Amino acid sequence: MSETLDSSPEIELVYAAPAPPRPAGFWRRGVALLLDYIFITVMVALAGGLVTALWGESGRSARVVNAALTAFRWFLPPLYAVLFHWLGGQTMGKIVVGARVVALDGGGLSLSRAIGRALAWVLAALPVGLGLAVAAARRDRRGLHDLLAGTRGERV
Repeated sequence: MSETLDSSPEIELVYAAPAPPRPAGFWRRGVALLLDYIFITVMVALAGGLVTALWGESGRSARVVNAALTAFRWFLPPLYAVLFHWLGGQTMGKIVVGARVVALDGGGLSLSRAIGRALAWVLAALPVGLGLAVAAARRDRRGLHDLLAGTRGERV
């Protein structure tokens, strides 16, 4: 007679569902925006200082250099927002306050979604920031730009 003795008790593993992500609040995102503004302002000032250091005041008055600095001032903010959100979901300001931007499914942003979000942000900010203020009234804290781009801000 061959009896199989199994003395190990049967263990049932129960997995808890992951906690839902906590939205990054309106004020947290507002502070991140202020920090991003300061960061960009410093970068623009450093670029101007570099031009002055390399070519002196006459370099700053040259048309080509002045045009380059103007282009830098206009293109740095959207480029900064698109690249940082696309590559890591966080700008420097969001890193400091512990927030990030993700797609609605929780994944990272594609390049096209990051560009769309930046364009939607401009649209949301135009009417005196009312599109951004929508986030204060919504439970999920999504502003107009998040609604249009299919993104959400969450705490890290």
